[in-house]
Amino acid sequence: GQSVTFTASVAPQFSGTPGGYVTFYDGTTVLKTVSMSGGAAKFTTSTLAAGTHTITGTYNGNASFVGSSASLTQTVN
Repeated sequence: GQSVTFTASVAPQFSGTPGGYVTFYDGTTVLKTVSMSGGAAKFTTSTLAAGTHTITGTYNGNASFVGSSASLTQTVN
C-alpha cells in the first residue's frame, strides 16, 4: 500500500535540456508515459504487487536528442 517514486533523468552529451516523454515499464507492461521537466520525469505508484519487478524508463527522444533507456530491480514486500 505504500507508494514508490521512479525518476528518470536524461543528461545530454554536450548541452541543452532534453524534452519529450519517458515511458515507464514493469517488464513489458507499460505503467505510464510522462512528460519531462528540466531533463527529468517522475512517476509515483502504489499498485505494484508483492515480488520483484524490473522497472525500465525509456526516453523516447525528440528532434534534438536520441532515445535511451535504463532499468532497475524493485522488490515489493
